[in-house]
Amino acid sequence: MFPAGTELHRIHSRKRRAHEFNPGFGSSRFAPFTSFGKQVPTMYAGTSFGCAAYESVFHDIDPSEAFKTVPMRNVEELSGSLIRIDRDLQLARLFEPDLNKWGITRQLLIDTPPSSYPSTSAWAQAIHDANPTLDGMIWTSRRFDEEKCLILFGTRVDESSIDVVNSDGFASSPALLDRLVELGRLSGIVLTL
Repeated sequence: MFPAGTELHRIHSRKRRAHEFNPGFGSSRFAPFTSFGKQVPTMYAGTSFGCAAYESVFHDIDPSEAFKTVPMRNVEELSGSLIRIDRDLQLARLFEPDLNKWGITRQLLIDTPPSSYPSTSAWAQAIHDANPTLDGMIWTSRRFDEEKCLILFGTRVDESSIDVVNSDGFASSPALLDRLVELGRLSGIVLTL
């Protein structure tokens, strides 16, 4: 269980509000997916700003590349938000002991390339449909493994349960952009013009 009052970090399109769920656009590890023929809105978040950055802005950077860069134009389209959940959350645990119980490993569900997303999003659908009390899923970040990632199901968590602590666009917040630049330096990632 994730307790009420927990603060989570998000990096998301600035076209969306800080507490707005993705209605089903794009392709990610656990979304989009449908449930009984209807699209399930989802929201990714992290337990720290660093986790949110590495699971979004820096997610697709190959660590073996000699020059690791992210174009600034991509970052300028994003906002960084801090949200607070105002009720307890029931989350499916995607940690190694729990996955082993289901006969799967982290390497087959979390540490996978984008080509595996159709099968990993099928797992999200199966978990969502198997237990109507689950609000989402939680796992250890693949790219920032000192923190945890979450995906919340918009069919179970209402926007009214999410308070926005703060939200700023990277294009208009030098302080937020500086935090991102410093995080990139940890892995030798540079933001380029």
